[in-house]
Amino acid sequence: MVWMCRICGEEHGDVPNCFGMEAPWRSLVPEADFEARVQLTSDQCVVDEKIFFIRGHINIPIHGLEKGLSFSVWSSLSEQSFVHMGDRWNAPDRGLDEPYFGWLSNSIPVYPDTLNLKLSVQSREPGLTPIFTVERTDHQLSLDQENGISVQRWHEIAHELMHPRIH
Repeated sequence: MVWMCRICGEEHGDVPNCFGMEAPWRSLVPEADFEARVQLTSDQCVVDEKIFFIRGHINIPIHGLEKGLSFSVWSSLSEQSFVHMGDRWNAPDRGLDEPYFGWLSNSIPVYPDTLNLKLSVQSREPGLTPIFTVERTDHQLSLDQENGISVQRWHEIAHELMHPRIH
């Protein structure tokens, strides 16, 4: 499906339904100290051997579509939860583990004040990214995750993320 972007006037292919957010170390570590202070994989991040993060997806249903919108974001975890999750990383039944408590560690530009929202972090079987569920509140991200969004809203979110406003 080709669509014409009303912001840039260019044609694009399919509307993306997954957007990744950068790992959370930028606000914690100057770029010059990155190598010495940050251990980073595609799924895990440790800063100064004492601040722990895991990457997961916040999924938002899109009304009328089988596949929803996903934000690939980072959550902080306690050291105990991070170690436990790491110990169970390759366990075939890890998806049955109790959810971990986390804090959303990214700003999602299309939502106000997402940094430090409370999350439930649910492991899934090996090879699948953990699922993050935002604590049920009146925050728009929580409401969208619970109630879903329209196709039009999905397109608006995609446009905004693909063409961020310069302030």
